[in-house]
Amino acid sequence: MKKLFKILTVFIILAVQASACFAVETGKIDKLIKKSGLNDMSIVAVSIKNTENNNVVYELNSKRLLHPASTIKLFTQYSALETLGYDYFFKTGFYKDSQNNLYIKLGADPLLTTSQLKEAMQKVKAEGASFNNLYFDDSIIDKKEFSPGWMWDDNVNPYTPKVSAYNLDKNVISVSIEKNSEGKANISLKPAYPMSVISDVKIGVNKDMLEVNSYYWNNPEVVEIFGAVTNPKTINLPLSSMRRYFIYNLDKITDDLRLEIKSTSYSSKLVPQNAQLITEINNPILPALKEALEKSSNLSAETIYKLAGAVKSSSTGSDLNAFEVFNEFYKGIGMDIKNIKLSDGCGVSRYDLIYADWMTEALNKLYKMKNFEKFKELLAQPGEGTLSKRLFDLRGDTWLKTGSLNNISTLTGYVKSQDGHLYSVAILTENYTKDNSEVKAFEDELIKLIYNR
Repeated sequence: MKKLFKILTVFIILAVQASACFAVETGKIDKLIKKSGLNDMSIVAVSIKNTENNNVVYELNSKRLLHPASTIKLFTQYSALETLGYDYFFKTGFYKDSQNNLYIKLGADPLLTTSQLKEAMQKVKAEGASFNNLYFDDSIIDKKEFSPGWMWDDNVNPYTPKVSAYNLDKNVISVSIEKNSEGKANISLKPAYPMSVISDVKIGVNKDMLEVNSYYWNNPEVVEIFGAVTNPKTINLPLSSMRRYFIYNLDKITDDLRLEIKSTSYSSKLVPQNAQLITEINNPILPALKEALEKSSNLSAETIYKLAGAVKSSSTGSDLNAFEVFNEFYKGIGMDIKNIKLSDGCGVSRYDLIYADWMTEALNKLYKMKNFEKFKELLAQPGEGTLSKRLFDLRGDTWLKTGSLNNISTLTGYVKSQDGHLYSVAILTENYTKDNSEVKAFEDELIKLIYNR
């Protein structure tokens, strides 16, 4: 009996010590948030949980619906990957039918390049130097190039390119600003493309001050660039029409190869069942997934999300059937999805709403799934991607997904503390007027507090 009493006494002492430690840590986080001033006029939501037992370490505003920004990619890409599989390939097929027509079956491949397209067309020419018609089977995903809630003035943001079955060269074009012999700026497109650029740019000032505009409702192929740059530089611009860009490059390739297409109407048409496969471009999903999670590529994330909807529904991929994939997966692992809302798979939409407690709850459930370790390594670590300049001393102990929109900053993922435990964390901050760097610094300090447990 005395032995049992001693054991209980030790247990109580340890519990009290743990409780005291918890209180100290909570106090440190409270002080950090108060010091930042972010929760005075803005909103800060935090949820931290132990992945092993799901115990709450800290929470603040954890049930308030807020914008997840790109942190939603962690959750949409996991559910999409469960549908597509780690061995999924983006496939662009080239077919010939009995009437000597050529078909290109598009795979919405976010990794597809013009050089790959040229290599494939060389193999097509080996099958025949002339075809009657060329058709595009673009049925794999829908023709909604912007998802609901995307901002119209993001049309010149290179990080928010349109998404299409015709994905090619990341759906952006490079604009080179160089100094000519007179010391003025020359503007050129790389690769060359029939897009007009109206410019008035000075070179040699102390600070880059560029303004880029595209009034696509008037003329989508005209871009204005004004301001000044310190040195010659290259900027990327999203394409206004991927289909036009795809056809433009395809025409150049067929001309170079002297491959004749008798009719160049390039209509959309499904590949006939009896058509013969000539060749196929195959790109694996994992590099695109790495881009989506580590570098926060919206193109890769949104495409993968829609393709999961296409595979699951055996129809054209869309945000709607992709969300059904998301719903089914998270319901299946015991998550309540009634009180969250998604309008896209990458977090660009201002209609997306989620809460921090849901995120850490989901993270803890993902932690216990068989593919967790494989997936975790796809997230950014310090020194990589969106964490390339953050948390250097915590490399090997943090696996995180960042998120940023105007006046919104988010961070979610996993932190391994010095006591050897793994914690799930979600930090959502919005409606602030501070500089983004200050908010990111606040997030980093909070992550360090978790690590130093």
